[in-house]
Amino acid sequence: MKFASFKGSALKSVGAVSLCVALGAGLAGCGGNGAGGGAVAATVNGQDIMEQTITDYIANFRTSSSLESDEAWGEWMVANGYTPESVREEVIDYYVNQDLYDQAAKEYNVTVEQADIDAAMEETKAMFESDEAFQEALEASSMTEESYIEDVIRPNLLQTKLAEAVAAQESEGEGDDATLAQAQAMSEQFNGAKRSSHILLTAEEGEDDAALAARAQELLDQINAGEITFEDAAAQYSTDTGSAANGGDVGWDALSTFVTEYQDALAGLEKDQIVAAPVKSEYGYHIIKVTDVYEVPEGGITSVDQLPTEFQEYLTYMEQSSASQNFSTWFEEYRNNATIDIKPMPEGLPYDIDLAPYEEAAAQNAEGDTADGAAAEGTEQPSDETMSAEDQAAADAAADAAAAEGAAAEGAQQ
Repeated sequence: MKFASFKGSALKSVGAVSLCVALGAGLAGCGGNGAGGGAVAATVNGQDIMEQTITDYIANFRTSSSLESDEAWGEWMVANGYTPESVREEVIDYYVNQDLYDQAAKEYNVTVEQADIDAAMEETKAMFESDEAFQEALEASSMTEESYIEDVIRPNLLQTKLAEAVAAQESEGEGDDATLAQAQAMSEQFNGAKRSSHILLTAEEGEDDAALAARAQELLDQINAGEITFEDAAAQYSTDTGSAANGGDVGWDALSTFVTEYQDALAGLEKDQIVAAPVKSEYGYHIIKVTDVYEVPEGGITSVDQLPTEFQEYLTYMEQSSASQNFSTWFEEYRNNATIDIKPMPEGLPYDIDLAPYEEAAAQNAEGDTADGAAAEGTEQPSDETMSAEDQAAADAAADAAAAEGAAAEGAQQ
């Protein structure tokens, strides 16, 4: 767990409301830049990160998370496996990365335009019910709109644009050729792919398997007789709510994983064909219809436009995932080549408290929980194997008496 990435979950755990949580960006940058203090916490390629910046960041986190008191702060660190030293290290690590992003952006001539910032702000505000709610979230994070732009929006946009610039340079000259090459590499997987829809019927209360099978067959007969369309039947009767509203569509088998029984049934169907009988699986009974079949052209795939839209979207997703991983790998190498000097932790920092009392309290609580558990186990009724013959006889007699009383009560209700 990293301090720079745990902020969303940490804030939620203490019940705080953060604008950064709403953005999905954690508290990255919410600590401000900090101007006070002359001590240097770290240098990145000769660029200083001030100790006051780290202290302000942590102080802001404590305030927005209701951890101002040393007691609350100490308990939180112990509960989450932190020490003052590790907190400082991870916040420094965050700022090191931010400085490296800035430096790399200059190398790649990446800038953030005002129009991009304005669009991002509008998107952020749209997440809130009103401007008042947005302002309250800012206040809860100890921020203003200006600081939010500088500490959250601008860095996030810069990182996104940097990733795009790196990807563009890495794939220079490839363009659409890379996508086409990927499509051609997957042509065997795509060839013969089938798109299908289904109507899933599951047992109602008190309905046995035979009755469920008969109900599924009856619905299939109605579809075959033209009394109801497959799509309407899916909307009305399918218990697969995820696909029912779309006529039962579950997509292409080349892009999905179906249970064996379902996939086997697809293998025997052609386009627009419906199964002859409902297919039983662990989920219930499926009425299956193949709605489309994709065949690779004789000359092979020569353009991504020859692919169904869903295949093209899948290839785009794969490219984006690959680009994200490639950027992570690139940045790791970029950081490894940087000159980073982290200074020793000074004494007297406001967040540097003695954790011994809180660690001791946590250990005592853990021991208490263990003791309570053991006591609870000790109150459990003895098993037949550990009871004496006399105790077993008494227990049996009590059970017989209870059964007789129950039978008498049932008889009175007849």
